[in-house]
Amino acid sequence: MRLTKVDTDDQRWLDWCGQLPGATIFHHPAWSQVLHDAYGYSPACLALLDANEAVHATLNLVTVTSALTGNRLVSLPFTDFCPPLVRDDPLILYQLYEAVEKWRSGQGLNLYLHWRAPQWESARVFDKAYSHTTRLHPDSAVLFGRFKKTRVQQPIRQAKEAGVTTKISHTREDLQKFYHLHVATRRRLGTPVQPLRFFDCLWQRLLSQGLGFVLLAEKGHETLAAAVFLHWNQTLVYKYSASNSAYSRLRPTHLLLWHAIQWGCENGYSVLDWGKTALENEGLREFKRGWATEEELREYSVLSEFPTRPLTTERRRQAVSFIIRHSPAWVCRLIGELLYAHSA
Repeated sequence: MRLTKVDTDDQRWLDWCGQLPGATIFHHPAWSQVLHDAYGYSPACLALLDANEAVHATLNLVTVTSALTGNRLVSLPFTDFCPPLVRDDPLILYQLYEAVEKWRSGQGLNLYLHWRAPQWESARVFDKAYSHTTRLHPDSAVLFGRFKKTRVQQPIRQAKEAGVTTKISHTREDLQKFYHLHVATRRRLGTPVQPLRFFDCLWQRLLSQGLGFVLLAEKGHETLAAAVFLHWNQTLVYKYSASNSAYSRLRPTHLLLWHAIQWGCENGYSVLDWGKTALENEGLREFKRGWATEEELREYSVLSEFPTRPLTTERRRQAVSFIIRHSPAWVCRLIGELLYAHSA
């Protein structure tokens, strides 16, 4: 077996990737291209090949060059879970790991993995989070019956009775509606917002190509909530969400999520991935549990010869959060513009 870089624009690679049940939209070359276009990261795909040039395993990564947080390799930035893709034999994973570690060491860079690497000398856990997934069913009514009655079923009915409607869109205009709400939501939470160009790249590379959509919850001419979903290879990903807190009593987010689940069921998708939840965010964890989800504790690894420091400290996060929550919306956007490319 030998490790080599492969061209992810090669249709043969995409065909191979799409045959594996573990492949999600984050393994698709379009996602790496979004990261390159928006933040300038250099994408690569490492493949383990046999003597006949057949692919047995791949690992997607990018090179992050930053004078602020240091140069490093990441697999993959802003991705909740992106394990390597391995064909058939699980032992291949260890051969891939061995080859990647030798290659990484030669690069002289740390490699941050959004999955748990084997417990070898150079691998250390740098973060943990909960993941939640819902197994979809061809009959969405069956799945609806599995949701928590008071926390999910009733709010969905309440939203319908209140006259809330939902629609799926692939247009740049509706993505901009989402972004406007997204900025307000992030400011309310004290979190930096991604640059607008990131969502422009997302639309160009994914949404306009049939690899995702915007969902809007509306009443009259008012947008109450919005979300961005990505999808490919049987997995629907709930990636970004925003809402107008003034209308939370109408439960627009519940109806929006139910629409997405129905879409997934009707279009043959098998899994809804809810993304990661911070260990301390018990409220979000409970919310996701109400949707017939399976919960898993995930760990993320870094490969390095030396102990690594976190890219940011809790004190800095709290300071940034305070500034954002007590400043105009443009400050939230400016901080995101300055920091996002360095925080992967």
